Amino acid sequence: MPISSNIRILLSILFLILISISSTYSQSSSDLDSLEGKFALQFQISEDFTLTNFQGTTFSGKYHFSSRDAVRLGFTFELSDSEIKADVTHLDTTDSDQSKDNINRFGFTINSQYIHYFTVTDNIAFFGGAGPFISFFDQNSERVITENGTEINRKISRSGYTAGLDLITGVEWWFHEQMSLSAEYGLKFNYTNSEDKFNDDVIEGESEINSFHIIGNTVKFGISVYF
Repeated sequence: MPISSNIRILLSILFLILISISSTYSQSSSDLDSLEGKFALQFQISEDFTLTNFQGTTFSGKYHFSSRDAVRLGFTFELSDSEIKADVTHLDTTDSDQSKDNINRFGFTINSQYIHYFTVTDNIAFFGGAGPFISFFDQNSERVITENGTEINRKISRSGYTAGLDLITGVEWWFHEQMSLSAEYGLKFNYTNSEDKFNDDVIEGESEINSFHIIGNTVKFGISVYF
């Protein structure tokens, strides 16, 4: 069995043990009752037990507008400028080809969910939710290719977006009035559109891709800090 699978099983067992302990020593009042008006930052617990970004976003936050209802927002921003150089030598002719790429990329992702909690014990609750997400990127590159002493200048532009709906369900355990552990799973429905355009001294062209996917999300273990 792969190491990653063993770690997932270990995390699941650990989470169930914690829930069992908390059920035995439940609090006199539900921690959910004190959440109205509170914010929370969320972090994902990775396979090596380190904290990473939640849902692949740079920021993931949650706001409880009632004791049983919350909205969650995640946001990622990307801006990059890179240069790539390559030099290839043909062993049969000793000729060499060179290429240089200058790439500029911009992108962002926004996802959101409405979440409703169903109390099970004083400090454990199942939850379910749904919400839209959208991701966009735009990339422009200039490539200079030298083949057999001939230089070709090529420009490539790529842009696209992905939009869809997340359905989630899970369980959250408050081991402290300001901190909780959670595990969640769900389905992602997404539509993707992307376009490529290129032109150089010899050819030009463009392509477009449209696709629809239903994807099962991996189980996410997380920790939330309330304030």
